[in-house]
Amino acid sequence: MKTAHTIVTVLIFLTSCKKEVESYIHSGLEIYSTKIPYYSWNFDYNSVNLDTVQLSEVPVLHYSDLIKYDTLTHKLTLAISHDSLQIDNVMELGEVFVLTLNKEPIYCGFRWPMNYSNPPPPWVFIEEPLPFDKLQENEIVISYESTPAKDPRLDKRIIDRLKKDGKIE
Repeated sequence: MKTAHTIVTVLIFLTSCKKEVESYIHSGLEIYSTKIPYYSWNFDYNSVNLDTVQLSEVPVLHYSDLIKYDTLTHKLTLAISHDSLQIDNVMELGEVFVLTLNKEPIYCGFRWPMNYSNPPPPWVFIEEPLPFDKLQENEIVISYESTPAKDPRLDKRIIDRLKKDGKIE
């Protein structure tokens, strides 16, 4: 009888832990890779219907990994190394990522492998840090080249959440 009670107690505890982990994972600003690669220089990624993009199950950047966000330079200071972001360099342009807020897609971009022969893409991208960038091991910059589209990195929902949580520099 006591064993059955213990098993039930453990199962209830594990179920509540799973719910906490799931809500923790999908809370705040996160970056996800996509399940299928997207790639085309001729496509306007600023007009992607992000609700149709299938995201990986687990984010490559959790909100808890974000220490601070500089809204002027769009430099993110992380609690992890920038090398631990598992966004692959697929083809020339890099792998698509989707930045979400509470699992709601806000914008997409690329982790762009720096290539001196190609100009940066005209969309949001995370550059591979170079020695002259003077970035620390735990910093990345989310860049955006000038296009006629509005800069999605300054989305009011993102800024409001980061301010509320004290993560704006």
